[in-house]
Parts: sequence; structure tokens; C-alpha cells
Amino acid sequence: MSLLISTAVQRRRIRRGLGLLGDSFSANCHTIDPKAFGTEAYGYAGAIAAKTGLFPSYLDNQGKVGDHSGQFMPRLPSCLTSLTADLWMLLSRTNDSTTPGMTLADSKANVMKAIIAFQNTPGKYLIVGTGTPRFGTKALTGAALTDAIAYKDWVLGYVRQFVPVVNIWDGFTQDMTVDDLHPNLIGADFIQSRCVPIINANFEFFGVPLPTDAADLYSAIRPFGCLNANPQLAGTGGAINASVNPVAGSSLADSYKASGSGLAGVATRWYKEPAAYGEAQCIELSGTMAAAGGYIYVQPTANVTLSNLAVGDVIEMVAAPEIVGTTRGILGWEAELIITKPVGGSSSLVYYRSMDKYQEPFTLPANWKGALETQRCSFDATETVISWRMGLYLAAGIALDSRVKVGQIGIRKV
Repeated sequence: MSLLISTAVQRRRIRRGLGLLGDSFSANCHTIDPKAFGTEAYGYAGAIAAKTGLFPSYLDNQGKVGDHSGQFMPRLPSCLTSLTADLWMLLSRTNDSTTPGMTLADSKANVMKAIIAFQNTPGKYLIVGTGTPRFGTKALTGAALTDAIAYKDWVLGYVRQFVPVVNIWDGFTQDMTVDDLHPNLIGADFIQSRCVPIINANFEFFGVPLPTDAADLYSAIRPFGCLNANPQLAGTGGAINASVNPVAGSSLADSYKASGSGLAGVATRWYKEPAAYGEAQCIELSGTMAAAGGYIYVQPTANVTLSNLAVGDVIEMVAAPEIVGTTRGILGWEAELIITKPVGGSSSLVYYRSMDKYQEPFTLPANWKGALETQRCSFDATETVISWRMGLYLAAGIALDSRVKVGQIGIRKV
């Protein structure tokens, strides 16, 4: 008789956040201008977030268009010192294949340097990917193709001894690309489908620190309480602007207001329902938006009291959103912390956001529930207004038949 013992993989606990290191596959997972819509659908990071709760901050996007793996290295220290991301992904080194004089040995040496740096940094972890094939006008041939395949095999055979690896090469096809190289919506979904099982098998995440009681408010005896009123979204006394085209009988939580723009053709129904903690604010969407650019904002009626903050305080916004329905007409449902302060001699708005919005239909599954945590803002006392909102961005020409929900909204000191 023999006894076979299977040793379970030890899941490593990470505090929060997903980071991206690499080239355009990373860089184009977020738009640079927080007020703009993304023009490219490289949103696999957001799709991973929807499945795991590990939302990537813009601050943790260490990707740059056109860079090879040697050029990743100067950005490596920022990955290791990040306060918002513990788990990082290095999925692509595709530009190594088209950089004159760069060898497969160079690629391996650079990636191993990154692996060793992560191994020597407690609490920081790395996942390495195989990269994806290139097609059509971007296709590799000859020695470059041989090296790219050899790199894929090296990752799957050698690198996996040191860090978790993900195979996004096998099964990736030309119709998953927008330009014979970069992923479209289908490609982004394919990449997340390969990454999520690796993340879930190797890591555990205790979650975004959402407010769990109605009295979780800032005071001298609760200095890390929420800086906003009504984090549990109780009541129905909020103000709904006619610009969101609400149907009769709509209601919004106390201390909140709703506004919108460009919603011709869209009707909304606002109502409340019980949630895990407190209540959820729900918005039902119907109709078809006539022109691009429509949005709905849910935000507080009162801004953050600045006297509750001191220089050096770090704040963030968190929320528990949900999307229910079959439509692909939602471009984004994101948390946004908004700071008004002098920049370059004039008053400017600075946005700290949790997700992104795209010109193409929603890049995450239509049925989705998660938690959002924005980038963090360090208070320096030049701020004149601090507010926040949940932003709902919609696509034109697509019939809407879905509901969005949000609860447990909090702005707090970290």
C-alpha cells in the first residue's frame, strides 16, 4: 500500500491592488487623462478586477508604449515601493522581438532581474506571462518568431519554478486583436480568463476596507471614520435632477444628489433596496441613448470638511458597486475622488479614480459585483474643495436593460 500526499499550494495574502509592468499591453489598460474616454480596448486589468476584486490604480500602471524589457527595469523600483499594489503582472515582452540587437538571452536576463527583485521584497509578488502571438502586418518570422516561442516555453518551463506564470499565448488568435497585435474586447476577456485562475489559486485578498456601520463617521474619537455623511445610503431624501430623466416615484438616499447630461432617449428609475450593510442605491436604465457622451453622477450634497484634515493625511474613496443585466451599453461605473487645487498657477480639478471608461461597450461582464478603491490623495492644504462621485457612463445606440447599484460609500483617511 502506498500513501500519496498532495501538497496544497500555499496562497499568499496580499493587502490590496494590482500593478502592471511592461509595454503597451500594460500602458493602454488606462487612459492618461482621467476625464477622457479610453480609445483602445486593452482592458484586461479591469476584467481581472471584476473577477478578483484587485482593482488597478493608475499610479500602478508602469507600462509604456514601445518599451522593451530592458526599459522596464528603471520602473521596477516603483513597483516594489507601491503603497497601493502588492501583486504585479509582467505579461508581455513583445517589443523585445522587434528591437535590433536584442537577444533572447537579454529578455531572460531582464525578466529574471525583475523576479529576483520581487523575491527579495517581502509582501510583493509577481506573475509572469508568456506574451501573445502577433499576426498579419505585425507577425514575426524567422529567428524573431523562434525566439518568441522559445521565451514562451522558458516561462512555462523554467520561470514557473520561481513565480506563478500565465499562458496567454496558446489559444490567442488574430480575431482577438484590434490591430494584429493588441487585444480587442474579446482578447481582453481571453487574457483575464487565463489570469484569474492563476491569481485565485496563488493569492488571497482580504478586500477593500468598506464602511460597515452607519456611525462610521469621522470624529475626535474615531479619527479614521468616514469623512462623508451617510456611508450606508439610508433614507430617500436625496435630490434627483431632471437631467437624469427619472421616472415618477424615483428616490435617492439622504445627503446625495444626482445629475446627468446627454441622456436623450434614456429613462432612469431610482430606488432603494437592502444591502449586506445598510442599503443600496439602485438605478434602472432603459431606452437607447441618442448621442455619445451621456453620463450620470451620484454625489454628496456636502463636500468634505477640510478642517478635518491635516497636512500629510492620505485619503481615498471606497464603494461597493454592482451591475445587473445583459446590456453592453455601460462604458464605466466608477468611483471618483475629485480634488480642486491650484495647479500651475490656476485652479484645477484633479481626479483620483478606481477604474476606467471606454468608447467601446463595457469591457467587464454585464453581471458583476465588486468593490472599488480609488487612488490615494495626499492632503497638502492647498486643496479648496474635496468631493467625490460615482460616475455612470453610457454608450450611444445600444438598448439599455440593466440596473446599477452602489452602497458602502466612504471617504476616509488611510
